[in-house]
Amino acid sequence: MAETPPAPLMGALGGEAGIRAWVDRFYDAIAAHALLAPLFPPDLSPSRDKQFAFFVQFFGGPPLYEQRYGKAFLRFKHRHVRIGAPERDAWMELLLSALRDGGAAADLVDQVEARVAPLANAMINHHPEKQDAYFFN
Repeated sequence: MAETPPAPLMGALGGEAGIRAWVDRFYDAIAAHALLAPLFPPDLSPSRDKQFAFFVQFFGGPPLYEQRYGKAFLRFKHRHVRIGAPERDAWMELLLSALRDGGAAADLVDQVEARVAPLANAMINHHPEKQDAYFFN
């Protein structure tokens, strides 16, 4: 898991209640998204809970994710999902839109994007321009 940022970012996001509301808006959008919805199970409740616990920990709160699910190992845990640049871009757009829709200021959205984008980039496992058995093709 990446280095934990200072706790003030957790506070700027509204603490656990703010992160829960953000994650709920985000997953509501995922459920209705043509590209992303098929990548998730029909019941998004477990995904919502995992994302909430991860973001609480990632943005400086208590280590909820590790307490509940163990080490993150994000790329490994997402290995069964074909994630290319279009999926990554759509995921980031919905994530940041959900934050904006909750009233987040532009500077907070920028800070979140700077923290989350490297993780989203690392999830890309589909590279159609590469003909390598290591990647989904």
